[in-house]
Amino acid sequence: MNRKQIKLNNNFIEINIPIELTWDFYGQQDSINEFEETVLDQILNSGQDFEVNRFDHASYFTTKIETSINYDYYLYDPTPTNNLTLPGTWVNSYTPKFTQKQIFYQESNFKKSFWKLDLYDKQNPLEQKNYITIILPTHQGLDQVVQTGVGNQSQIAIKRPSYRLDYIGDKEGFFIYWLKKRDFLDINTFYMSAKFFNGETGQFIKMMNRSQASLTNTSNPFNFSSVDYFYYRVDLNYSTQKYEVFDTLGGTRFGTTTNPIKWYEYVNPT
Repeated sequence: MNRKQIKLNNNFIEINIPIELTWDFYGQQDSINEFEETVLDQILNSGQDFEVNRFDHASYFTTKIETSINYDYYLYDPTPTNNLTLPGTWVNSYTPKFTQKQIFYQESNFKKSFWKLDLYDKQNPLEQKNYITIILPTHQGLDQVVQTGVGNQSQIAIKRPSYRLDYIGDKEGFFIYWLKKRDFLDINTFYMSAKFFNGETGQFIKMMNRSQASLTNTSNPFNFSSVDYFYYRVDLNYSTQKYEVFDTLGGTRFGTTTNPIKWYEYVNPT
């Protein structure tokens, strides 16, 4: 209620006028703070342990004991070859998407690009949930020497999409962080997919675990099972706190220096 005075015939008369005041946003911040406190209390007092463990790549033997995890990415170059169905080829280079100048000078569109590895609980895209994501930036990785060069240089070294990740040097993306205890989520096998974010176009490019030209059905390289060809299997060992990567089809171990994890750009039918 609001009290107002109205002058009538030089006399002031007091009357009460009911005015409804609705404060829609009053107390909203208090509600948000209360909700945050409730959620934190539920997590901290739920009896569940959400502490994470650091899993590193299991060692293997070549000519010596090694621990590095190795990735090679192949982008599609549409330059014609003898393959009439898919006339191009896949190359371990960024040059199908960027110029040598963009790569050499780490220009913005190249620097904003990255590889995205997603680890799911299942292979079936209709049932899976993404629990872990690993980002590999383009400024990491090995170099390749190109002959054309930039400016008056006859040869330059530019980045190529090959990664040798280990405890030292290039180590971003080497470790997998996952729940320390298994009483909340009992998952120790994941299925890893890969995508490339192209900072030039702003689009994601899907990757396969082998090139379409190498598939059995080469007469129709667009007809295949996505469950088989878009994933690698990642096994976590809780007792050793290590992980290993395998082919989902044959169970062969990948990620070693002699057998790196290979990803190939998926080419859509035209």
